[in-house]
Amino acid sequence: MRVSPPRIFPHATRAAKPPVGADGSADAYRQVSFLLADDVDLVLEGLNLEGAVAEVSSAAKYRTQTMASALGLWSRSWLTRLQALHAVEWGNYIGALPLIRSAADYQAAALYLLRTGAAEWEAWLASDGIALAADEHATQYVLHAFRAAEVLAVDETLGPIYRAATDLSLSHFGATLMLTGSDSTVDRVLMTFGDRDFHLGLAEMLLGWLLLLGAAQVESLMEFEGVFALPDSAALTAFCGRARARAAESSRCSIETLNDPAGAARYLVRNWRRAPGAAAKRLLL
Repeated sequence: MRVSPPRIFPHATRAAKPPVGADGSADAYRQVSFLLADDVDLVLEGLNLEGAVAEVSSAAKYRTQTMASALGLWSRSWLTRLQALHAVEWGNYIGALPLIRSAADYQAAALYLLRTGAAEWEAWLASDGIALAADEHATQYVLHAFRAAEVLAVDETLGPIYRAATDLSLSHFGATLMLTGSDSTVDRVLMTFGDRDFHLGLAEMLLGWLLLLGAAQVESLMEFEGVFALPDSAALTAFCGRARARAAESSRCSIETLNDPAGAARYLVRNWRRAPGAAAKRLLL
């Protein structure tokens, strides 16, 4: 089966400024622009570097089934990361979490296909993955449940982000309190509803994840040079170094996994604070 020239939409930009009356989000947009503009610019730099790779990889010599299978999942990750960035800019941190989780999942699946020469994709095509469904007068795409748990289990970037973003995206009580009631104490529960005010800790944590996912994706592209065209390898390498260094800064909010005395996995959130001048706290989930 031939691979047609893919249609490429390679440009990523900031979210538009929220309209007047969008309660809370206008302040978040201003604060992100003032305090975290370098993070946002670096995330966008990575996305646009990826877009440039996708654009030149549409040339005829790169139109293989391996490239096509990875390109579809890469595209899904690229768009979800862009929308997660926009959600952070608008103060919708809760909306960004499942997008980041999905992006890590898509990237792991694409990496698995690349490392196996798209064998499962090829087998799917050979078993009428795309076919005519005469009775329904439709073109059939067999769903074929596919995930890359093996990659997520061992990858040092994708795995931790996927697991933490999954736990924070689910309806766990501790995650819910962290995201909608983190001013609660041992004496009281204080919930919010529809809160889109700026939160420095959440913004730093989520933007750090987006930087790491961007670096991981670019590193995957460089690992498989030949499947993809790399128009500027030096720029790709430099981006990965700067993105990983920025995400690792000790002053920013971050989350790490640790084990309690019973051996159960816990999450420790460092440098948790809503505003720049507030005292940094730790949260243990």
